[in-house]
Amino acid sequence: MKKTLIDTYRSLTYNFKTLIYFELIYRVLGLLVIFPIAQLLFNLSIRLSGYTYITNQLLFEYLLKPTTIIILILLLIFLSIYVVVEMIFLSLIYDFGYHEKDVLFKDFLILGLKKVYEVVKKYRLRIIGPAFVFFMIIELFHIVGIASTINLPQELINEIQKDLWLQVIFYVSVVCVIFLFIETAYSINLYTIENISTKQAFQDSRVMLKKQRLKMAFSFIAINVILNGILYFFYAFLILMIGFIVSLIKGQVYALSLVLTILYSLYLLIGFISTITLIPINYAMLTSFYYESREKMGKLPTSIPKKKKKTDKLINTKFLKRGVIVASIVILGINLSSVLTVVARPRAQLELFNYAEIIAHRGASWDAPENTLSAIELAIFQGADAVEIDIRETSDGIPILMHDTTLGRTTNDPFNRRVSHTSLADIKTLDAGSWFSDDFIGEEVPTLEEALSIMKGRTKVFLEFKSYSVTLEQSVIDLIDQYNMENDIVFLTFSRDQIRRLKALNPNIKTLLLISTFYGDVDALVGARDIDYFGLSEFFFQRNPEFIDKVHQRGKKIYVWTVNSERSISDVVEKDADGIITDRPLVAREIVYSKNTPDILVDILRRLFNTRT
Repeated sequence: MKKTLIDTYRSLTYNFKTLIYFELIYRVLGLLVIFPIAQLLFNLSIRLSGYTYITNQLLFEYLLKPTTIIILILLLIFLSIYVVVEMIFLSLIYDFGYHEKDVLFKDFLILGLKKVYEVVKKYRLRIIGPAFVFFMIIELFHIVGIASTINLPQELINEIQKDLWLQVIFYVSVVCVIFLFIETAYSINLYTIENISTKQAFQDSRVMLKKQRLKMAFSFIAINVILNGILYFFYAFLILMIGFIVSLIKGQVYALSLVLTILYSLYLLIGFISTITLIPINYAMLTSFYYESREKMGKLPTSIPKKKKKTDKLINTKFLKRGVIVASIVILGINLSSVLTVVARPRAQLELFNYAEIIAHRGASWDAPENTLSAIELAIFQGADAVEIDIRETSDGIPILMHDTTLGRTTNDPFNRRVSHTSLADIKTLDAGSWFSDDFIGEEVPTLEEALSIMKGRTKVFLEFKSYSVTLEQSVIDLIDQYNMENDIVFLTFSRDQIRRLKALNPNIKTLLLISTFYGDVDALVGARDIDYFGLSEFFFQRNPEFIDKVHQRGKKIYVWTVNSERSISDVVEKDADGIITDRPLVAREIVYSKNTPDILVDILRRLFNTRT
């Protein structure tokens, strides 16, 4: 074992810079090629499934559809081809390391491309099998680690637990993959370095593996436990550091919310690090076993070419450079836009990958007076995805933030005057904060323009019309045009006619129809082109799953209002709400971003950062 580790270390470090350059460049190319293709196949699988959106309730059915299974197999084959090329390059660079030969990156790239061409031309599909098995067994260790840090949908778990045959198939498949991994462990090295026939490779593998299988299996288990342990220790360290920094900057109460928000991003970081470490290190160990076994057989294999005269060039370097540059530009042009489009897309077609948006109802109205600049600022500080505000029109035609038809509840107006009968000048003399707390004495009723001026570029705005005035609608449209915020606004209203008028004034601004009850043709309503989203009361949402499914299958979103209790927020999240309109954005954020995180991990984080219990 000691010799194996020494040889593995030598393979990894002898041409370390060349190895790192290759891994980084190859991963970036993989991102630009595989990512768009995977996205294309994923979209195709959903289209062929007959759905436009896969909720958690539909996930199990979607996964078992023949078209989904076939596309998954195609994706795995494509990934295996990607890994084959990497393993051929790794075989070559580790061979240089074994013979203690230096290789520059340019020369390594040329030799590697030549070797890939030779090996693929000779062995074709026969080389994919061993690469597929190697990829699956290495990723299995990593997936087990990831599975311990995420929550699968309860619906999926229930279906798996009910299906005994599915469990049997899974475990039998794992055993088969482990068996095939050991039996084909040396195949790619034998193909790449020694260029022998498949029959000879099989015979030599049997000899090389004799009395080595258990040792090899133990070594791989040990090294992967250690590697994944290091990766997740690094993951835990990042969580603690980020939480500590947030506590210092924003305060202890904000730490858990932000940490839970970025867990998925940290998963991606750990995943990227694992891709440039797990495969090279595991294959270096496999190569060390290979050389030890060949040495015992009295063979010293090498694929390092003999030096040739300058006039005897196998490949025109100048032509190769130009070809690589042209190919890179083409790949970038075709795929970079696809990558950016997917990354920028706010929601996936699979509910498992989505998190409900948090919309602060009338600002952070649990902690500050509703519809005030203080409530808006606090909502932004608490990390709300959007801020919802209510607007009415004063007697002199100025849009202001106010929910009620009268001023008495949220100001110190002793006459409880109607907003529409009171001028802006008179409203500005009122105190809109003292009713809530002495900390907000002197808070004014803001105009819509004042609110937009502090929200522009900082948050999205859900703007609810509390009046069906045509003049109010035009004034709002004019202000949005003035502040160039049409892409940051969503109009909310209970009025179907008002939505039609607003869309006529500016078709680019998103609209949301609020519904507390409904009678009529559901399909016609859901299919209406001028309604982009739907806002349902919590009561309506909980009792109309068919309506929710119809909306999702139309590719539209469902927002639920007003959800404040922790139990209600959790329940709404479980039932696939796209957004939650709440007075408590900070609490909602913690719950929403806990949905794919095990309760025990959330509890540990909560105790670490000393938040609510």
